[in-house]
Parts: sequence; structure tokens; C-alpha cells
Amino acid sequence: MLDIPLPFMKKEEGRPKQEKPEGNEQQKEMHECEDCEPFKRKAALYRKIIDRYKEMIEANENKSITELRTLVVPDNPTIMKIAEQIMSSFRPYIYERDFPSAAEKAYRYCRDEIKNEQLPVEFWLTPEEIFELKAADEIDKAIFLCSILIALENQSAKVVVETQERMRHAFVTFEFQGEFCLMDPTHSISIKGTREEVIHKQVRQPEKKIIYEFNNMEYNEW
Repeated sequence: MLDIPLPFMKKEEGRPKQEKPEGNEQQKEMHECEDCEPFKRKAALYRKIIDRYKEMIEANENKSITELRTLVVPDNPTIMKIAEQIMSSFRPYIYERDFPSAAEKAYRYCRDEIKNEQLPVEFWLTPEEIFELKAADEIDKAIFLCSILIALENQSAKVVVETQERMRHAFVTFEFQGEFCLMDPTHSISIKGTREEVIHKQVRQPEKKIIYEFNNMEYNEW
């Protein structure tokens, strides 16, 4: 069984105050720095390899419109387990009543537990890889959140990507009981309102950008 600990499912417990360790802190820091050197060398080596084969990797990772939809995977075991643990906190989970709170839990999990990492090459991570690494770039992070929201029974959730030259920005939108919601776990943004109000706050100069949205069922351009 896949065991996925979610921080928001745990109660806060008081922690005893820890005393500062005695000794020469400067020497300790120098020793830790020396221990990091092999990892720094390996990281530099891996970066060289990635840079050399970047075009080949990106060509293999390039996705068509149809393939983009396959990245949103609400039925993935890792995604389903996270959604099930969120829903289990409501006992029973009633979509019409509990989805807003469940969506907030999913948003906080992606925002706080999945660290932001800008990859040097276009490379799509699977939900299992994101969960294992606890890191992803903003598009993978948005896809991860979108998958959880759909698993929480909101079929309207979509990943929105806005591009301008080499800049790409991704977030998630969905509708619930007549309200339009936007969640951006990378930049800690959560907005609700009418569609026009939310888009106006989030998207600047839309006429200069290519904007598209997708989930596991559809793809649309704005």
C-alpha cells in the first residue's frame, strides 16, 4: 500500500526547546562544506551532460496537443492516494459541501510541500517522481494540483499556461457553484470571483501572449 504522509493531516505537537550544540561552529560548517564538494562536482558533471544533450532531450519530451492532455492523470495511484487522504479528513466527504476546503488542502500541499525548481531542460515529471523528489517546475506543479482537484471530483479543473517569448507561467483554474477560482501554488496566489475579475488580476497584456488551457479531457486556446 502506498503511504503518503500529508502534513495538514497531522496535529501540531509541542516540541521541547533544543539547546545549541557546544563546540566550534565554524569548524563544523567547514567540515559540512567539505562533505558537499563531491555532490557539487557531480551536479556540475550532470549539468554538462544535460547541456550537451539538451536538444535531444527536449525533442523527445515535446508534447502534441493530444499528449498534453495525457499529463493530467486523476486516476494515477499517487494522485488518488493524496485525494483519498484529503477526503478522509471530512468523514464523509460530500462534494457540494466539502470541495472548497479539500481544494484548499490540495493547494497548500502543492504550495508548501512541493518545492519550486526550474529545470535546465524541458522535462516532464510523473506524479510519482514529483512526490518522491518533493520538487517540480511550475508547469509540472500545476499539472499535479489539477490532477488532484479532478480526483476530488471537480471535472472543471484545468491547467492554464501563458507564454511570451521564452517565458512560461502556469496555474490552475476551476469553477464551483458559480464561482471562478484560480490557484497558483508556485507563486502562492489563490483568487476567487467572476471569471473576468480573476483573469484580469492574473493575466497581464493577454494580447501579447499565447494562452492555452487543458485537462485530461480537453484543450482550448484563449
